[in-house]
Amino acid sequence: MQYQFIQQQAELDAFIGKISDSQVLAIDTEFMRRRTLYPEIALIQVYDGEHLALIDPLSELDFSGLWHLLRDEGIVKVLHSPSEDIEVFQKFAGFVPTPLFDTQFALQLLGEGNCVGFANMVKNMLDIELDKSMSRTDWLKRPLQASQLEYAAADVFYLLPCYKEINSKISGRGLREIVISESQLIAAKRAYRTPNAYLYLNIKNVWQLKPRDLAVLRELASWRQNKAEKKNLALNFVLKEHNMVEIAKRRPSSLNSLRNVPGVEPMEVSRSGKEIIACIEKGKAVPETELPTRVQRLIDYPGYKGAAKEIKQAIAEVARQQDIPLDVFASKKQINQVIGWNWKLDAEQRNTFMKPDLFLGWRHDVLKDALSKWQV
Repeated sequence: MQYQFIQQQAELDAFIGKISDSQVLAIDTEFMRRRTLYPEIALIQVYDGEHLALIDPLSELDFSGLWHLLRDEGIVKVLHSPSEDIEVFQKFAGFVPTPLFDTQFALQLLGEGNCVGFANMVKNMLDIELDKSMSRTDWLKRPLQASQLEYAAADVFYLLPCYKEINSKISGRGLREIVISESQLIAAKRAYRTPNAYLYLNIKNVWQLKPRDLAVLRELASWRQNKAEKKNLALNFVLKEHNMVEIAKRRPSSLNSLRNVPGVEPMEVSRSGKEIIACIEKGKAVPETELPTRVQRLIDYPGYKGAAKEIKQAIAEVARQQDIPLDVFASKKQINQVIGWNWKLDAEQRNTFMKPDLFLGWRHDVLKDALSKWQV
């Protein structure tokens, strides 16, 4: 396995020239996510079947030539389980490579395993055991060791032959556009940002809170998100989620009383205590007529079990007709999205929130008739 580690502009430009006529590129990224909200990119791997490069994004490089290729609709970009790689590209490059073929999803679509890891795919398809000992390595530290570079190179070197076999099966069954559409959906979901006013609805155990508690939680969730984005800190490094719920319930009015809230750490108080108290006061000042309504769990709605069964049965029939595994069409979470869209959201919220997965992309195209009564 030969590869080139690129840290100079002339090397990158020469590599781009060599792969510019390629029809397929295997791509991967290495990144770190320790305390940050956004992933910190550390390496970009690209392989066209002949030329393999490990490109150093920590070097001062002009990536415009590479970005041009990754945007080229005539070149298929192959990744395995690309959800986090999509986020890396969105943050570092400002776009997502397209068209994108996810080998993990394609295997699931073929009924050959759910969430098959890269090493397992290579073992099953190529009978090669990969060394995964570098998966937890520090990719931001320089210089990178030879073992790290070889590990990174293997991620695209073996991806391409797997893709060729998988793509042959996918194309033979006329499923290629579904694979491409699925990656487009993942990219859209990664790019979507829930409006601040509704962030509190995503907090675990929000259904336990009273309207006044919810007003405080709404302020805390909005403040936490804004601070995380401004400081590039993981949300729980700003304020832990379970602590937000407890603070909203108790609504302390001073730093001392905030310190006494179970679970709240001294570091959280010293770092953000005054801001937290300010959020509490804002929530306490909301007029009674403007308080959020209590959040009801779907499972507590009358008729929930019947609705979930009805939707699942309708999808199962379509899945049988299309010869596609049911779990590819819809998970329990995705079915719940549809029910919640109908029962929990008003018209304004539906215009604000991203539609359920089953109402988007290839799933919408195939299921729109079966789920027509739920499409509000």
